[in-house]
Amino acid sequence: MSFKTTCPYCGVGCGIEISRSGSAWQLIGDRDSPVNQGMLCIKGQTLLETIGTDKERLVTPTFGSWDKAIAKMVALFTTKAKDEIALYLSGQLLMEDLFVAKKFANAFGIKNLESNSRLCMYSTVEANKRAYGDDIVPVSFDDIYKAETILIIGSNAADCHPIVFNHIKKSKAFVVCVDVYESTTAKKADLFIKVEPASDMVLINDLPNQDWFKNKKTLSVYSQGLTQSTDATEKVNALINAHIKTGNINKPGCGVLSLTGQCNAMGAREIGIRTSDLTATEFFSTKQIKTIWVMGTNPVHSMINYRKIKNLIVSDFTQTLTTKNADIVLPVCSWSEKNGHIKNSERRYLKQNAFLPPAGESKPDWEIVCLLARALGLEGFDYENADDIWQEMNIDTTWTPQIKVRESLVNIQVQERKNQTPVNNVRLLTQWHGMTRTGKSKTLRKMTKVNKEVVSIHHITNRELFKDKEVELDKYSKQPCFKG
Repeated sequence: MSFKTTCPYCGVGCGIEISRSGSAWQLIGDRDSPVNQGMLCIKGQTLLETIGTDKERLVTPTFGSWDKAIAKMVALFTTKAKDEIALYLSGQLLMEDLFVAKKFANAFGIKNLESNSRLCMYSTVEANKRAYGDDIVPVSFDDIYKAETILIIGSNAADCHPIVFNHIKKSKAFVVCVDVYESTTAKKADLFIKVEPASDMVLINDLPNQDWFKNKKTLSVYSQGLTQSTDATEKVNALINAHIKTGNINKPGCGVLSLTGQCNAMGAREIGIRTSDLTATEFFSTKQIKTIWVMGTNPVHSMINYRKIKNLIVSDFTQTLTTKNADIVLPVCSWSEKNGHIKNSERRYLKQNAFLPPAGESKPDWEIVCLLARALGLEGFDYENADDIWQEMNIDTTWTPQIKVRESLVNIQVQERKNQTPVNNVRLLTQWHGMTRTGKSKTLRKMTKVNKEVVSIHHITNRELFKDKEVELDKYSKQPCFKG
């Protein structure tokens, strides 16, 4: 007996084949997957160590039953003003979960709907809109093998997106890495350019003058090092500008590729999970919001300005810092127990298939939303399974390696900042986010080594990391950045 599914970690979307003989499970990379071609990083290889139940696994809703938990939620949702209620979703939810959550918010009249995808990707979204006219990722992993130069900036891909980096090293491209320290990626690059913190814009603006950039078919790859920094939207637009000025766009092997951090961060963008008023961080800082339903994310760990919420509802598969602060905890199915779709960094729709039954009384996220919607008297939430939702979504899943985009130079206006104290942190090869999943793997725990020269974002909360730092919002994306 064998199953094919997709890895739940980063936005690469590696295909996985799982087989069972008796009670023994085996996991390997799916050789037929066009994404990873059988390759898996160490986190993907150890996924079977993270499934099943342990003392941290959530299996029963607060108050002992679903009826009681949903009744309490109904009381909250019907006695609070709708502008005081917020839903905070995650790039780890599947497409079907996100669709139903947005449908519920629209049907009930909740405008405060956000995803943690904004925290890492909305500067990219706004930059794409400014340059291309729409949120389009025009290139794919195929371009890696057609490029002559690959610029990696704001990304330690070797540790954070290892399979993409494997593709890069298997290609014949000249690899240039720009970073503030000698990362694993920098050590394996053909050229490492070390920059001082907050000075990357100077280098980006000079790219059209570099022979290895302007006279070659160049693909630029970036991640949170750009998008979670000051003036993030401007930096992404400056990078796109460099490609437009040198003709390194709209051709095979040329363009700008953002690597997403969560398996379905692109899906949240596709569904349009975003408010027009409050930002994700403002959900947790403003006194306007009195009730928040958090699904599949851990803002007590990740939010720099997290405050005690009067009515905190959390859906998750395991205990986190956030569930421990919650008034109502709802147990959801884990990755191995869920069916649905994700959208990876290169725009592919990929299938996740359950190979275990739900643990205890856990349910898929979409089903929990439907329970509340029906209890509130809303119609259109009678789905039998995830396939019913997917059919209603009616998404065109046609995939192409390149999409032609508008070539529009964007005027860059960077704010002058003085006396800044740079804040630099890293993600580790062997851990992911707040370690609520990877921390369950004995292999990964044993392999994890923290470099004393940098700060591991896995082992420290953002409130601790950015203590006494002043927060500002990127003027285009409303994404938070930090003043020294």
